[in-house]
Amino acid sequence: MKYEHKDTILHRISPIIKILYSIAVSVLIIILHKPIQLSLLVLAVLFIFALAKPSWQRIKPLFFVVLAIVITTVFSQSLFYYFEPKTPIITLVPKQIPVIGWLTKGVYIYKEGIIYGLIQSLRLIAATFMALTIVLTTHSADMIAALNRMRFPRSLSFVISISIRFFPHLLEETKRIILALRLRGLKTKGMANAIKTMRFALVPLTINSLRQARLVALAAEVRGFQAENFSRKGSKRQSNFNTLELITIAFFIILIYGAVLPFKMGLSKIPFLHAFFFSVPFTCVLFIGIRLIPKFGTATFLICGHCLFNQIISRGINPLWWPYALIQSLILEGYFLLTKNYLNTYFSAVTGGALRGLVAYLYFYCVAGPFIWHKFYAPWYITIQTIQGIIGSGLGGLLGYKIGKIVEKVYKYGGL
Repeated sequence: MKYEHKDTILHRISPIIKILYSIAVSVLIIILHKPIQLSLLVLAVLFIFALAKPSWQRIKPLFFVVLAIVITTVFSQSLFYYFEPKTPIITLVPKQIPVIGWLTKGVYIYKEGIIYGLIQSLRLIAATFMALTIVLTTHSADMIAALNRMRFPRSLSFVISISIRFFPHLLEETKRIILALRLRGLKTKGMANAIKTMRFALVPLTINSLRQARLVALAAEVRGFQAENFSRKGSKRQSNFNTLELITIAFFIILIYGAVLPFKMGLSKIPFLHAFFFSVPFTCVLFIGIRLIPKFGTATFLICGHCLFNQIISRGINPLWWPYALIQSLILEGYFLLTKNYLNTYFSAVTGGALRGLVAYLYFYCVAGPFIWHKFYAPWYITIQTIQGIIGSGLGGLLGYKIGKIVEKVYKYGGL
């Protein structure tokens, strides 16, 4: 889904009002608990979505998405229903089975979980169509301007605007690199080949992005732009980042988004391995960016910038997810300040990655999921996913360190 230029009442409404609308829907999703109330909310959101007059070709796949949301939500809640009473209607794994049965105390499908899953699917449908309404009717430049008017940090707004501006460019660059790899005989189909392709494509894509960032920074400075323009009015303290570093961060935000696309497009469907397949590429690209710009605030820019960039181009603004990005940023910033080591050793990279995985997944499954989605997970499931997140983030940190050393050498001595 992307912006459609049309002359509708929603297209003419100020982006600030749409941001407030997204906040209101997000709050109502959390507050409302009764099926009738949530059904009325879904109908209201669908009515507003219809005012955008979306084309049939674009909304046709939404029916399959909505169906998938309902099925997966009902199935997951029927398995991991947390409250009492709960009535098992189907036994999947008896508790008498050795090891698995003893660890999980049996896996059942609960009647109350099915009903609860239907309620949660209404919440997810409301959130989905709210986000699509904003994405279809609001140009990214207008959204950035609205955030500036709402006194959003200007430096982060600049980074996000650069990311959106050059997102199509990096997609084309990625296609060219993959095509070159295919011409050299590399197979790209299948999970193992996809991972190999990503490994071979990441280094040239990163180096080309750094070259492009240098050209963009030079063009911006020629036109009179300087990073210290983002400092507060009347303040003599200059920005912690120069123009080239801000634009490099913008390109890495796009690279992080691209690195997790395989997860969004298929790997997330593999049962019980979500955390691992998301953590490895995310942490890898994140740590390459931090290693290239070893300053306080780089992790915050990259993680929070990726969160905002992802919302603007695909999910719609939802401030309820911002603490999830901020908590990851703060734990990494604190770790780097305490150790005074910005990923200069294997130990620092692996430990920093594992720490990010621990905090991110505990917060997601214990706070964000129950609070935002009203989805509650069994303790054994949280344990499995958190361990995967720690291992995946640690492995991603290790890969980021190794690839970052190569990229850093080219960055410093390769004429970039």
